[in-house]
Amino acid sequence: MHESNVAITGIGITTPLSNSPEGLFDALLDKRSALKEWDDLIEAGFSQTVAARIESITDTNEFDRGKTLSCIAAQLAVDNAGINLSSTGVFVGTCMGESSIFEAAASNTDINIFEGLGFQYASAIKKELKLEGPVRTFGCACASGNYAIGSAAQMIEAGMVNSIVAGGVEPFSKIAHLGFMRSRAMATDRCQPFSEGRDGMQLGEAAAFLMLEHKTSALRRKAKIYGYINSLGLSCDAYHPTAPLPDGSGMAIAMSNAIRQAHLSKGHIDWICAHGTGTKLSDLAESKAIQHVFSEKTPPVTSIKGAVGHSLGAASAVEAVVCIMALNHKQLPPTVGTNKIDPSIDLDLVCSPREAGSIQYAMNCAYGFGGINSALIIQRP
Repeated sequence: MHESNVAITGIGITTPLSNSPEGLFDALLDKRSALKEWDDLIEAGFSQTVAARIESITDTNEFDRGKTLSCIAAQLAVDNAGINLSSTGVFVGTCMGESSIFEAAASNTDINIFEGLGFQYASAIKKELKLEGPVRTFGCACASGNYAIGSAAQMIEAGMVNSIVAGGVEPFSKIAHLGFMRSRAMATDRCQPFSEGRDGMQLGEAAAFLMLEHKTSALRRKAKIYGYINSLGLSCDAYHPTAPLPDGSGMAIAMSNAIRQAHLSKGHIDWICAHGTGTKLSDLAESKAIQHVFSEKTPPVTSIKGAVGHSLGAASAVEAVVCIMALNHKQLPPTVGTNKIDPSIDLDLVCSPREAGSIQYAMNCAYGFGGINSALIIQRP
């Protein structure tokens, strides 16, 4: 069994349900959802007008919203950790970047689209927090948050740096909203992961960051340790630009790689925080992947996207925070929006809050367009 040296000593989030990890977890346990109709989408003529957006943060320049969300969440993680930031790095996962800039550039040639590129988030955090360590940006579709967190953990484990602020950010994107709508991947009513009547996903926005620190350093300064990043399993099936392999085998490889790298057995995984987008193809493929990997007994499974929407590059970072909360509270949050499970999906889907006194390892799964698959194993302290 691999003993991780990468401790989680700080957590910072801003989400449509709450701007604190405890608040988010409580909202999930209460089965609350931030998905609702938005006037600006109605006025713009979108046929689907439901999304989950952060209403608590409104005083942002429309072209800097992602930077603002990034800096808020990263600062919260740093403050929570109470760490000296000298030589600390920043790893950020994002999908669309500051898409409002690209939207404006369609009608204003004076807009500098360079300012909208995803790496600007990491640069903004580095400047705001006065960080001096390595800076990385991961544009790995909807698995970007897992990539950023897992890669940061690998760098710390290798002794290349002592601490890194790692996570993901995604401001709401009308470009992405329109794209998913036109590809018929958007739910007509509400997102219902793994349900019999599911017909699509819905967008969210969020930022979530973890302060990752070498275990030796964390213990030396007697920091509160929320958990450990154990391993990141990856695969790429490159089956289709937008659809997963129907049998879920690409996803299964990522899960198996994570378990093998952690030197665990399949039986060690106590809970899966699933990608669970609510689309017909992805949910079915993911269920087949879980059944294949955990053929003897599948762990309980939850998707939170019916509560907070799909925040693309930030999604798996938010879900990593939910994993940490579940491990510390020894409770499994329910899958919001799902009442009747699809009979072709044979999973132990958590539909009501569930006590989990013996939970030790959580697997955070995230998949993206182009066959990008990831599974991050997080360990209870």
